Amino acid sequence: MSIPFYKFEIPVLEAIDVKNGEATIEFVYDWIQKNKKDFFKEDPELLGRYKEGKGQIIWQNKIRFAREYMKRKGQLEFPSRGIWKMTAVGKDRLENWRKTGADPDQGLEIFHGITEIEETQDPEKVDLKVPPIYEHGDLLGFKGIVYEPINEQGVILLFAAMAEDLSFMIESIRSSFPDALLKRRNSKNRWQPVRAEFEFKASTFIQHGHNQNDCDLIICWENDLNNKKIKIPILSLKGEVEKIRRRAS
Repeated sequence: MSIPFYKFEIPVLEAIDVKNGEATIEFVYDWIQKNKKDFFKEDPELLGRYKEGKGQIIWQNKIRFAREYMKRKGQLEFPSRGIWKMTAVGKDRLENWRKTGADPDQGLEIFHGITEIEETQDPEKVDLKVPPIYEHGDLLGFKGIVYEPINEQGVILLFAAMAEDLSFMIESIRSSFPDALLKRRNSKNRWQPVRAEFEFKASTFIQHGHNQNDCDLIICWENDLNNKKIKIPILSLKGEVEKIRRRAS
């Protein structure tokens, strides 16, 4: 199976980074051909041409598709003809890939419908529709989650990933208050029920006017409350991630 064009995105960013974030198209081609020889060994047809040998060189056309796709994702810009410049968004993606070994954009091509593109076309004439760029937090790289939460949904996702480490089991999660029914292992090695509410910041619990008597635990990313203001225990996942990392080091 031919290597799809979106697999060339990280190599394009790598090549541009060699030139401090701004490079000519010729340099990008040359760098990839010299430094990504495994691509050509895996897929020798990349060295051929489309249209029965009369069209574009296949691997170069794929790079142009990668360029157009990253342009629409806000990762590349073109200050002048033939010059490719990596944006802050592109640099962030490359740095995250280098730190974690995981591409933050992996899977987006399916969501965007890019896998259905016919790559023999001229990339500049293909409408690569990309939804607005999603915001994300700082790099987390924990339990398979790339970024820190920036909202309640992110807190729920992170808690689900680390529940076992915190001696919890998830029985159910719902949209009404309280958000979750959990089981927690106590000191006697028995499971007890816990009614939990998820918040990005603990103070949101008070802002929402929730009844403290109907909740046993607030699970948040950041505890910004003076505990004297509230009688419910607060579990800060930010703090728990730090504890787990310290124990592992």
